Amino acid sequence: MLDTILAANPDIKRLQSRCARGLFRAGISANVATILAATAGVASGIAFATAHTAFAIAALIISAAFDALDGTIARECAAVSPLGGVLDLSADRVVEACVIVGIAWRDPALYFSALILVATWYVNITIFLAVGAALEGPSRKLIEYPPGILERTEAILFFIVLGVVEATPILRTIGPLLCYAMAALEIVTGIQRLLFGVRMLRAN
Repeated sequence: MLDTILAANPDIKRLQSRCARGLFRAGISANVATILAATAGVASGIAFATAHTAFAIAALIISAAFDALDGTIARECAAVSPLGGVLDLSADRVVEACVIVGIAWRDPALYFSALILVATWYVNITIFLAVGAALEGPSRKLIEYPPGILERTEAILFFIVLGVVEATPILRTIGPLLCYAMAALEIVTGIQRLLFGVRMLRAN
């Protein structure tokens, strides 16, 4: 939801374009930006696992920034490629896996709720890819998908909140509840995308 809202803001689009062009002039291609996003995301997961929460959050924000810019670099400064799309989708999943494992690493009470959350991610990404592949057509992205309650920005914000909660002993008991709440929203988002795909496929 937030990705869609932010993408529609002309001021944010202009800032994103300037940053992308600046990175490209500095020699950072779209694929390099994707790799930097993945590297920072993995570092974030390790930092969460070793109780360096401030560093973990900073690395996660850097990862999110590069992830937001790699596609813009490709579209505005070079050329969109299927390889770039594959790298981007794969890097996002690597980051998400490393960060949730890192956050849950030191808290056994979080294991089951985090597992439930990861299970909903598994189903949601399957729907995401299946609907995108079934509706494939001329597009500047590898996979087009409808907006839903949860998009990439919501996931990043969730990780930050959960990481802070887990780093604060008095709040740690609500960590599993946050995971369950996020899992419920993931289920709703998956249903939204599945119903969208059904409508579009029937219309065709």
